[in-house]
Amino acid sequence: MKTLKIAIAALFVLYGFHAFAQLKKANKQFELYRYSKAIPLFEKASNSDDEKIRREATLRLADCYRFVNNAAEARSWYQKASEFPNPEPMTFFYLGQAARSLQDYEQARNAFLKFAELVPGNPRGKLYAGFCDTVSGWKDLPPSAEVKNALNLNSQYSDFGPTFYQQGIVYASDRNPSLLENERYQWTNFNYLDLYQSEPKYYKDFWADMQQPTSMSTKFNQSFHDGPASFNGENSIFITRTGIDPATKNESKIRTYLLKIYYARLIDKKIEYKAFPFNNDKYSVGHPSVSADSTTMIFVSDMPGGSGESDLYVSHLTNGVWGTPVNLGGEINSVGSEVFPTIANDSTLYFASDGHPGYGGLDLFVSTKVNGKWTIPQNLLAPINSSYDDFSLAITDDLKTGFFSSNRPGGKGNDDIYAFKMQLPPAIAANPKPLLLSGFVKEKSTRLPLPGAGVYVLNTKTNKVKILISDVTGAYSMPAEKGVLYVVKSEKPDYMDDCLSFRIDEQLETVNYSVPRDLLLDKLEVNRVFAVENIYYDLDKWFIREDAKPALDNLADIMKKYPITAELSSHTDCRASNAYNDELSQKRAESAVRYIILQGVDPSRIIAKGYGETKLINQCADGIVC
Repeated sequence: MKTLKIAIAALFVLYGFHAFAQLKKANKQFELYRYSKAIPLFEKASNSDDEKIRREATLRLADCYRFVNNAAEARSWYQKASEFPNPEPMTFFYLGQAARSLQDYEQARNAFLKFAELVPGNPRGKLYAGFCDTVSGWKDLPPSAEVKNALNLNSQYSDFGPTFYQQGIVYASDRNPSLLENERYQWTNFNYLDLYQSEPKYYKDFWADMQQPTSMSTKFNQSFHDGPASFNGENSIFITRTGIDPATKNESKIRTYLLKIYYARLIDKKIEYKAFPFNNDKYSVGHPSVSADSTTMIFVSDMPGGSGESDLYVSHLTNGVWGTPVNLGGEINSVGSEVFPTIANDSTLYFASDGHPGYGGLDLFVSTKVNGKWTIPQNLLAPINSSYDDFSLAITDDLKTGFFSSNRPGGKGNDDIYAFKMQLPPAIAANPKPLLLSGFVKEKSTRLPLPGAGVYVLNTKTNKVKILISDVTGAYSMPAEKGVLYVVKSEKPDYMDDCLSFRIDEQLETVNYSVPRDLLLDKLEVNRVFAVENIYYDLDKWFIREDAKPALDNLADIMKKYPITAELSSHTDCRASNAYNDELSQKRAESAVRYIILQGVDPSRIIAKGYGETKLINQCADGIVC
């Protein structure tokens, strides 16, 4: 029996060591971005009897499925990871994202609110919970477009990034063009991206069938990733690439290739690519889109100083030199990711984002330039957008037909290209509601924008509240209705909140409504002096008059809401003696303090101080005619 016990113990030790070895091997694949190879290894480790091993394997497995865009498996494994003791807060955020993709907006909302509870300083929790509420108001909207899978363009792999070129389109694909092809991209276990082209089966009819695609020549395709690309007519190409420059190494000596932009003239006999001067070995720049005259480029980058995970930037070509990139600002960029910009008619910008109100994953948005500024992005709605990733739109000059990319279910591969025909005029299709309400949150003393503030908008007609977060410019926006009374409140930790109400005119003709005033939040500071207005007393009296009660009630409400202590001071003018005025002002201060205590404020948090005529408010001192 003793020998049997020793044998069993040795077996458990060997099994535990095996699970640990599986986890170590899986983590190595994970660190090399080989998620497809890491998944079966993590699955084996997730069955370990060791809770520490099982916990790490479960979370890493969820991450792997997130990176390979398998929302169903990602949700399942994040759900399991959330049930371990003291789970990582980001577990709930990614659980919410996966649930959104699966259109389970109730679960997603709860997960985002749990994330907000665990990380109150991160605005994304409440923001994305609000997105779940917003989508519920879009259910009855008419289809924005007719959409179909462009079957001949797609394969069992990833096909995305369509752009118009010559008589057809060009796009990126990681399909296997040859049985002899051995190079594979370990992230997805598919091949590296190359550019392919196709023309309509019927001249200029992009809605009908497309011809079978062919690989573009080696002057467009090289080793590693090529694409997506953008063309200026037939004169120039702007392309995203990896692999031309030496790869960078991180602390673990793992090589990674960053996205970089290259461009070339196509009318020259020999194509010589030039590197965009703001390519960098520490961050990516890619997805370039250029204006018709090739002097304006909008691209994506995760360079430091942005609003979120990746932002859109613009660079202008002057005298043959590209200017320093400028962030497109808070109207366009969010706390999430903005990617795949497309410039149309030089004044319309299409792009994908997961940081603006949407169905889930990346949604497609449109913004127009008015008086030199981009308007608030509008969601292109279903069926162009889905709860999965919808991105990389190419559109004809009349803004009516085109193509976009999506990884929604029902496609042939990982990412597919879809054709669309707009059903509604772009301006209508872009608006989830006939009206867009927008406003700003600012710091009261400086009038500077206050990002990350919670904004709660009550629709008194439906009695529902929308939860928003002010962006880096202090702005907030949401769909609204005419003729409705709204109550808007903003709050942020360490600030006093602000509130206002307004009714939107039923006869309003514009599609944009600006809130009547900014929401102004006053910062709570030690030894900060606040003036309580409209506290008046009768001559020689100290009882609280009726006209003084509203101001004192407001002060009592503030003290009950915020953990502050206060000195309530009272002042007189110079009439009568100093001693008399000292006594009178003290009695008036004590009277006000008693009133506030009767409203439920702890007496230990407020004291009365009468200053008489020692600190005059009206500068009416002895010897001055007042």
